[in-house]
Formats: sequence, structure tokens, C-alpha cells
Amino acid sequence: MDTATPQRLGRYEIDREIGRGGMSVVYRARDPALGRTVALKVLHPHLASRAESRERFEREAQAVARLHHPSILEVFDFAPPDSERAYIVSEFIDGPTLRAFIDEHPLRRTEVAALLAVPLFEALDHAHEAGIVHRDVKPENVMIARNGLPILMDFGIAQLVDMETLTQTGTILGSPAHMAPEVVDGQNVTARADVFSAGTVLYWLVCGVLPFTGPNPAALFRRILECRFDPVLQRRPTAGKPLARLIEQCLQRDPGDRPQRARVVAEALRGQLAEAGLSEVPKELAAYFDHPAAYEDALPARVIPPYLASAERALAAQQTARALDFLDRVLALDETHPAARALLARIERGHRRRRFVLGMLGGAATVAAAAAVITLWPPPAPPRLPDGPPDVVAPATARPTGPPVPSAPASATMNPTTPPEAPSTAPTTAPGTTAPPPAPITAARPSRSQPPRTAPPSEAVVTPPARPVRVDVRADLMSSQVFVDGARHGYMYEVKRADGLLLAPGQHIVDIRHEACERLTLPVVIEPGQERVPPIVARCSPLPARLRVVSNKDAPVRRKSDGQLLGQTNVDIEVPMGALRQALRLTIGEPGVSLQTRDVSLAAGKTTTETVDF
Repeated sequence: MDTATPQRLGRYEIDREIGRGGMSVVYRARDPALGRTVALKVLHPHLASRAESRERFEREAQAVARLHHPSILEVFDFAPPDSERAYIVSEFIDGPTLRAFIDEHPLRRTEVAALLAVPLFEALDHAHEAGIVHRDVKPENVMIARNGLPILMDFGIAQLVDMETLTQTGTILGSPAHMAPEVVDGQNVTARADVFSAGTVLYWLVCGVLPFTGPNPAALFRRILECRFDPVLQRRPTAGKPLARLIEQCLQRDPGDRPQRARVVAEALRGQLAEAGLSEVPKELAAYFDHPAAYEDALPARVIPPYLASAERALAAQQTARALDFLDRVLALDETHPAARALLARIERGHRRRRFVLGMLGGAATVAAAAAVITLWPPPAPPRLPDGPPDVVAPATARPTGPPVPSAPASATMNPTTPPEAPSTAPTTAPGTTAPPPAPITAARPSRSQPPRTAPPSEAVVTPPARPVRVDVRADLMSSQVFVDGARHGYMYEVKRADGLLLAPGQHIVDIRHEACERLTLPVVIEPGQERVPPIVARCSPLPARLRVVSNKDAPVRRKSDGQLLGQTNVDIEVPMGALRQALRLTIGEPGVSLQTRDVSLAAGKTTTETVDF
């Protein structure tokens, strides 16, 4: 590796070295022909000494030079074929890397993380449309321009040298902590590998740590291949569910489970920022980088009103879960905010009211099934709820026929309702006197002289609804999702943080799902007055893995350890799994004719593809 700084490369005058990495050295230089400062990225000689590598370098440089995007470093020139050194000439960014800046100014507001990520994903999408995969997205490859815009650099650099050269030199293609599983696995790399890497950067911005770490490269690669990382909300509970879900979608093991394009992520981030009133991303970033601390201090007062308005709109559209997401973000910024607390209490009252009405309706249905009831007049009004909402009046129904039964006593807490107009044969009341209560209407009307029926004082009490019961849920995997009666309650770690599920008396269906495990559906019955329910224990039964050996001929596929026939090439093979991941050594073909050996890593519920050519 070079240590001396050259004085000139081509027509470019070298000023000084400004950066050094495993693949290249970067110099600040001057272009005398155009009178401007430029950056020269010079590949190390041991990576660019072969003619094949130089040709590939030139092709990549030409491709990257065609990219024109505000957040992509512009390439001006590259070394001619007869040059002794291989280099790329690009615009000079007089600013720090994203890594250096965040190390000095750790983010306190996740909205700023979203602002920084939007240009990153939009730049990647622009490159992907041109057929270029970056392969080395990391905070060190993002520069901050003077206008505050993040600039993604080193497009194509990670692909300039072929794998054989990398193997010989021991260089790892890309930065290990940000690699996608398919890159670690040596599989075909597509644009979705960049989505994964950019997702690790967004995770780092939000959580302050990288999603994948390990004491050594082998442990790190194992974690990446298994996609084992702490959920976002476990690392930063105030991040907000929408942003956490988006990051975790980017970090899926299977490329097909990630967002299809980087643009999808950018649009989702822009939507979340618009809900916070931060639609003008470049303007917001310029203001943030001008005064980072002051910007973050002022942010709560700016974004809380839009969040509250979004929560009100979601609630009006009966999207309670979405409204709670907005309120969660408000309370993360100001945990004592009175308007957010009031709206949260209103939602909770609505839940209590629905549970109360459902309980009353359930009791009425039981009585109706036991006997035919004759409607009495005046009908009792529904009880006034403790929190004081308007009374709910049931619609009028036809009076049933049948033998008379005693009337249920009206509660003292119920409001009287106005009776209908009395028949013309009813006696009139003299002025100044109090009219007696009308007699109940029965199949055989009693005498007008019969005294009205009254309820004993002891019966004039409304039975309060049964109290809900907290149910403990235990699962092997904290990333499992929990559903109750078809409604999603969140990830297992969220349920654990809430100390379990709060279920009203009655029958419920608890559904626990994980992409790698058999779905578990359990009925839970809670009797009125019951105070404790046995915990729900969900053990993961791994789903079978699917193996697809693609080949130019049909051949048997066997397990090498015992010779067991698993299936054939070009046909999906289902492999039972005893764990979430399993290493398997295969033999493909017939002994003595054509036999090849392959090591594969299978994941429960996923498809692994291996290519074999005879």
C-alpha cells in the first residue's frame, strides 16, 4: 500500500491526503484546466494492477459518471487506460462524514433520522434505476455538504475488483456490519441488498447502535445470516411504531420480504414526516445542520400540533391504533402534554364504554333466551356511565306478545323517558295535581285502581361490568406477533413490556405468529369474577425450509452425512427443521458419473436456492 503522496496525477495537482481506506486513498486536488477543487480517489495498486480489473474499473466509472442526483457525489473524470494509476475524479465535499457528525452530535429526535434517510434512499433508487448497486452503504460513505444535504459517494467502487482478486488479497467486499445476508452468503446481489444496508444505517441513526455486532467476523456474519438483532422499540421505545416497522422491514432476511425498491422506503419516510409537518426535507436539513442542538430543542413545539391533528383525524376515521401511534409520539416528546393526555383518556373511555355496552347486550340476550318478555311502559333508560358520556338509547322495538311476566325493576340511576301520547280513553288530570304513573301494559290490563308496581330499594342497583384479567404470554421469540380476536396487539416484546394482555371476561382467540414458526392459535376463556388465568406459553415449532437446486440437468440431491435422498434438482425440496437455521452438506449427481458437493444454510420457512452446473 502506498504511503507517499504523489505530486500530480494526469493534469490534477495533488494538495494533500484527506482519507484512506482498504481499497483506496482520497486526495484533495486542483484541476488547473477548470480552476476548481476536486477529490481524487486512487485505487491501491494491488487492486488495480490486472488488465481485467482496469477494464472493469473504467466501465464502472463511466456508469457512475452518468448518475446525476443531488445526493450522489458527481464524477467528473477517471484515469485513462494508459495511466499508471487507477483513479476517479469527483466533486469535492467540504464537510464531515455522517459517521463523524453523528458521533459528535448524537440524535435526540427520530424525526431528524428520517430526514437524513430520505435523500439516502432516494439516491439509491436513482442508481438502481441505472442498473448500479452500491454494495457498500454505510455512514462513512455519506458526506454532509455545506447546504446540509447528505451526499452518497463511492458508487460502484466495491464492484471494481473481481472476487478472485479479493480472495487473494483477503479484502472483504463492503463493510461487514452493513452487509446484507445474501452478500455474506455469496448469493446473487440485487438492489435490495442496498435497501438492507441503508436499513442498518437508519437503525443506527434511530437507536444509536448498529443492529448487527459480534466479537469477531465469524460471529458477526452468523448474526447477519440469522438476522438476529434487537427490535427497534426495545432499543429505543420512543422511536414510534411506524418508523420501527419500516426499519425492520428493510432488515428482513429474505430479499423478497423487504421493500421492493428504495423509493418505497423514501416515500414512506416522507409520509411520516408530512404527518409531523416536516414536508420540505432539504430546508429542514439545512436548518438542522446550521444549529443542530437548537433545531432539536425547538422540534417538539413544531411537530406536536400536527401529530395531534393527525391523531384526531385517525380517531374520526375509527383508526384507533393509528391514533395511538401519533399520541405515542407526542408523549415521547412531552410526556405531560395535556391535550395528548386528554385525547388518550377519551380513547380509553371509548374502550370502556364499548366493553360496558357489549356486557349489557350480552346479559340482555341471556334473559331474552330464558323467557319472552313483555315490553313495559315507560321503558327503562340505559344507565349513565361513570365518566359522563351521553346516554345511549336503544331503538324502539315492537312489543312482544305472550303471557305477562313481572317487569325488571328500573334502576335509581336511570333517567326517565317521555312516554308516548296517552290513549283518548285515559283519564285526565286536574290542574295542579300530580298524574299517577301509568299502569304497565300487559296481556290483560289491570284495573286503573291497581297501585303501580315498584321495585324494592335493594334491587335498584346496576351490576358493574366484570373487571378484565391480565394474562401472561410467554414465547420463544420476542419478534413473534400477537393477535387477539383478529386484532394485532404488537410484537411479543411489546406485550411483555405491557406485562401481558388485558382481556375482558368471555371467550377470546389468541393468535401468535412468526414467519419461521408454525402458527399457534389458542382459545382463552375468562369467567366473570376470575382473577387469574394460566399463562399462555408459545413454543416455536420451526416451519420446514425449502431448498431449490437449480441445474442444467436433472440429478438426485442427497444429504452427504448419511446419503439420504432429499429430492431432485429443479424441483422444490421440503426439508424438516429442528431449529431456525440449519447447515446442510449436499451431494448432487451420481457417484462415478458426475457428483458435486455444496454447503447450504437453510432457514425455517424460507427458500434457499443453490446453482449447480454439470
